[in-house]
Amino acid sequence: MAHDPTDASTAATPDAVRGTPDAVAAAVRARAVARSRADPAAAPYAALHRAMRALEQARAASRPGVMAEACHRVARCWRALGERAAALASLERALHWARASGACDQALDLQCECAELLAEMAARADRHERGSGRPLRERARDEVFDAARAAGGCADPRWEVTLLLRLSDVLDGFGDHDDATQLQVRALRLTAAGMYGPATPRAEDAARVHRH
Repeated sequence: MAHDPTDASTAATPDAVRGTPDAVAAAVRARAVARSRADPAAAPYAALHRAMRALEQARAASRPGVMAEACHRVARCWRALGERAAALASLERALHWARASGACDQALDLQCECAELLAEMAARADRHERGSGRPLRERARDEVFDAARAAGGCADPRWEVTLLLRLSDVLDGFGDHDDATQLQVRALRLTAAGMYGPATPRAEDAARVHRH
């Protein structure tokens, strides 16, 4: 069973709460409850509180697939609150657990989401200070190319197409149009193969290849 030495879903909270993971989780829950009671419109905080409770239950169950889902739920809550760094930490934990569970499609979906979030964070960093988003963009590119390679192992070509188009959008946003186009062409080929079947070479083309 995979080992989770530190749960970044709780440890990477934005308010720099320090202590053990359980202490951090308790602090986050208390803060979420207080805010939701003080402001009835603070639904995202209540959602975070529920997600943190679900994460504790998942940890007790010690099942990687359940942990992946719980960490992903926490990530969505952090993202809804605009806490992107905490959301990314939770996504990375979800990806860890998805891989540990052997859920390849889920892992690729989470890896795409990591790349998308890193791209968003890079853009925000650049708006604050030009060029400061470069390290985040490089991390996003690494995730994109790694996911693109792994996507070739998808059992469902339609899912592979979906992943490739998401990844190409990230590269396109960075201005990496050539690399983005390569992923789009790969997706189009898969789509065409699904609609018309694999291409069959003409006899004269096959003969030409054989001669060479």
